Amino acid sequence: MLERGAQVDEAGFTNQFDFQVADFNQWVGAKRGFDIVMANQCLHHVIDLEELFDRIPRWLARDGTFITSDMIGRNGHQRWPEARQIVDRFWSELPEAYRFNQQLKRQEEQFMDWDCSVEGFEGIRSQDILPLLVKRFGFEQFIGFGNVIDPFIDRGFGWNFDAHAEWDRNFIDRVQAADEAALLAGEVKPTHMMAVMRMKRRIKPETWRGLTPEKAVRLPG
Repeated sequence: MLERGAQVDEAGFTNQFDFQVADFNQWVGAKRGFDIVMANQCLHHVIDLEELFDRIPRWLARDGTFITSDMIGRNGHQRWPEARQIVDRFWSELPEAYRFNQQLKRQEEQFMDWDCSVEGFEGIRSQDILPLLVKRFGFEQFIGFGNVIDPFIDRGFGWNFDAHAEWDRNFIDRVQAADEAALLAGEVKPTHMMAVMRMKRRIKPETWRGLTPEKAVRLPG
């Protein structure tokens, strides 16, 4: 990643970038105020989220913006029980060939909702991200999306579907429709988010169909 970032030299932007190598879970970061702090698909790798979210306001300028796109579902990217029920219902419809996990190279007659956090920091505290952000920041924009659809289109089983095949398209459309209906009814909570935040707490955010950050929180138990 650092080698890719070094391409800014070729583009003539050397003076606008400062690259650092650090342990993300311990990085203190810069002390001056920035207009923007961006975290792109990295918060779900952080162990000490509280400390990180306490540091970000110190990095931001007074009217600075914190922008993120990340995973906010159950730790280890597992399904919560209420979502698992819907996944299993659709899983039972899949032909045998569609149940082959292309990532792990194994057949899964029953959907195996394995905990990704046991290897590295993958989704180590993903379910804590949104509740902590709600307590610390004001949301200008929030889009929460996806849950039941994830296993069917992700890197494990998504490769089994053919976008040119009618049955495949219809199946994915039905799963997506059920997922969206359950999200809007509050029966399941989103596993993904894109958000723009500021330090001001009292902000009415732009949302997708009224799904606010508070409504998107799924607490254990």
